[in-house]
Amino acid sequence: MLPIKKPGEGDRVIIVASGPSAEGFLPPRGVPVIAVNGAIDCLSRASYFFTLDPSPINLRRLRIRRRNVKYCAAGVTVPGVYEFERLSLRGKEPASKHSPEWWLWRWSARPVLSEDPNVIHNGNSAWGALGLAHHLGFKNVALVGVDATQEPRVHSGGTPNNLSHLPLLFKSALPQINVVSCGKLNSIPQMSMKEWLKNS
Repeated sequence: MLPIKKPGEGDRVIIVASGPSAEGFLPPRGVPVIAVNGAIDCLSRASYFFTLDPSPINLRRLRIRRRNVKYCAAGVTVPGVYEFERLSLRGKEPASKHSPEWWLWRWSARPVLSEDPNVIHNGNSAWGALGLAHHLGFKNVALVGVDATQEPRVHSGGTPNNLSHLPLLFKSALPQINVVSCGKLNSIPQMSMKEWLKNS
């Protein structure tokens, strides 16, 4: 069974991951939040949790859940969690090694959002969270902490894998959903959170 958006949630949502722009973020009242991976540990509230990373710490988060949060995952099966199929893509290896296109290939990432409500496209967990937002019917999405940098994670520590493919992925979704960056992702429109709350 797939998650259903709660009545009154409207058409906008904030996706919060663990990049540097999430430092000190406080969810504004009245706007649903999708927490990605370790962001769930530090946010004062969240409506949804999403991961496509079956690491031990994320499996623990899926088993020990916060109240009033709908937990969702792709390619991970845990009782009580809404599960999606995780769909990857691996074509011909690009000639230019370590370019964003090469990392897109290396991580078997799949551009554009899936229109199949049972499927989330592979790329990373923040990209998967955008797929979840699309399936739930949200039309306007703000990204916080989705920065595609190699800076340490602000919520759970550690340094992310190479994320230079993320600008390509999120740009590919623009024909399907209104998504803006309230951080450092420069391949899509950028706004401050204040502007987005006023204009979306």
